[in-house]
Amino acid sequence: MAGLSDVLRAKPRVNLSINTVDHHALRRLGAAQGGGLFVALLALGTYFTFANSSFLTRSNLLVILLQVSVVGMVAVPGAMLLVAGKLDLSVGSLAGLVAACFGEFNKVMGWPLGLSIAGALLVGALWGLMNGVLVGYFRFSPVIVTLGGYAGASGVAQTITADATRSGFGPAFAVLGNGQVVGIPAPVVIFVAVFVVGVYCWYETPIGRHLIGIGANPEAAEAVGVATRRLPCLIYVLSGLAAAAGGLILTSQLDGASVQIGLGLELEVLTAILLGGVAFNGGRGSLWGTLAGILFIGVLDDGLILINIGPYVANLAVGAALIVAAGLDVLYQRIERLPMRIIDAESSGNDSTGGSEQPETVGGVATREYGTR
Repeated sequence: MAGLSDVLRAKPRVNLSINTVDHHALRRLGAAQGGGLFVALLALGTYFTFANSSFLTRSNLLVILLQVSVVGMVAVPGAMLLVAGKLDLSVGSLAGLVAACFGEFNKVMGWPLGLSIAGALLVGALWGLMNGVLVGYFRFSPVIVTLGGYAGASGVAQTITADATRSGFGPAFAVLGNGQVVGIPAPVVIFVAVFVVGVYCWYETPIGRHLIGIGANPEAAEAVGVATRRLPCLIYVLSGLAAAAGGLILTSQLDGASVQIGLGLELEVLTAILLGGVAFNGGRGSLWGTLAGILFIGVLDDGLILINIGPYVANLAVGAALIVAAGLDVLYQRIERLPMRIIDAESSGNDSTGGSEQPETVGGVATREYGTR
């Protein structure tokens, strides 16, 4: 048995990198999450196509995309937050606050249109920064912080406007919500651009892997050098910007800056993200699955209207789909607990002492211990 001196002279072993678990198992799990909803979306679209000949037309498909464009652009940073174990429940009220500020800037203070838009976007970014600092750096509960933001943003908007609605912003501003780019509605173009940027950041940069690592095990992620404070803070700022852009688009479509703009937006965004397979506690999900969730809600709402079924039934159907998504989330959690083979070519050989170094999986994040030589 080793003596005390041997123990004291033992060289420390620290976690230095995040390795990957069985890629094939994760691919199958990811395909089950996002692909399953895409299959359901295809089946739903097929049914509505046979039920009403107007469903599968260019004009109706553009209407669906236009209806989900604001929800979609807010859902991109929202999915990034949720996969990291964070949450933003203030996006709906923030959209209303941004709309109210824009109306005050332009109609009361007399700011030019461009400056009013920039000021409104700045309000959204600063609100997101406040959420990010409190959640990311001070480790406050994201539910409590953003739920407080939900009430606070609405209260600030009502205070500065006294519930007055500003209108008449002119044809230049109307282009933002009602204009077209090569025959495609401008909000759809903005949504597609935001989604493409989100896909690039999620899959082509370390951001996506780091967010998943934070959601799976923040302590392990921080131990290997992931910016567990700064990165969520940045995504909260982007979420605030996306909510601000959504509020401006809705204001442009209505030609009216009201505190009621964005009402219920946070629920629609969260529904789309959860339907897309992003785990509520973080650590698992994909942006493609989120896109499927966004389109599923849009197709369901539009199709039920075309076959003369009221919006209350649509809400009931979305609620049922959420319950199914919750059940699938439990299934995915059980699948994740199954032992998975660690793939690491470097670990196949023996170390200098004749032993084999075995990686350790902590909370879904596989880490490896290295001794100091």
